[in-house]
Amino acid sequence: MNVASAMVAGAELTLRRPVPSLRSYLGCFWAIETTSATRLRTLPDGCAAISVEVREGASPKCLFVGPRLTSTERVPAAGKILFGVRLRPGVAFALTGVPVYKLADRRMPLAAMLPDDDSPLEKRLADMQTRDERFDALEQFLVARMAGAQIDSRVQSALKRIEDCAGQMPIAEIARACRISPRHLNRLMRNWVGFSAKRMARFVRFQTLLQRMEASPPNPARAAAELGYFDQAHMANEVTQFAGLSPGLVAAHRVADFSKTRCE
Repeated sequence: MNVASAMVAGAELTLRRPVPSLRSYLGCFWAIETTSATRLRTLPDGCAAISVEVREGASPKCLFVGPRLTSTERVPAAGKILFGVRLRPGVAFALTGVPVYKLADRRMPLAAMLPDDDSPLEKRLADMQTRDERFDALEQFLVARMAGAQIDSRVQSALKRIEDCAGQMPIAEIARACRISPRHLNRLMRNWVGFSAKRMARFVRFQTLLQRMEASPPNPARAAAELGYFDQAHMANEVTQFAGLSPGLVAAHRVADFSKTRCE
């Protein structure tokens, strides 16, 4: 799912593509070094994340970040190295076994989510000094954890259909295509993704609009009609709700700066 997940200012971003065995599960590995000007705004996209904070003289802090339901802005302290990876929709449940609706909008110690881990990620990262070493350690950790992991085929099918139609196919039609009832689909989506199929469709439509804004400023009325919004006002309200900014303030270069599920 090619989605932009956050906007960043005041920091330089580095991205690395995962190894092939992880690409169906993950977005890109990403890293930034914070300054006094760094601002991070996370946008809802259906993804969870593993995030690591490194500060001189302190042990690495590994966090599991549940999927966002609305935007949030962070102002991290200067002098930190932040890095991590996005988990594509459905992967959080495969990784942790915890119903994802319980994790939405939460940040928790990664060790608490994976109590069976014999070699915690913090311990593996303690002696790493370079960005590539840290990326390698996180990648190797996930290769081992995701070996043989599978996402429910009905959830996979629903997510693909929602993506393919940019969130515009009726949920009842998606459920029929998955050979389950809309109620059962929503139960599955809450467990695996964190929220209903309808909310996921809204996020995908919003992310599709962001991608258009990245490419070139769209005609608002035309974009609203093509993406299935009731009208331009409806589109503006959704952007404000999910981005925390009006459409006019969501500048294309700010969206493009931190698209952590795309590596180009």
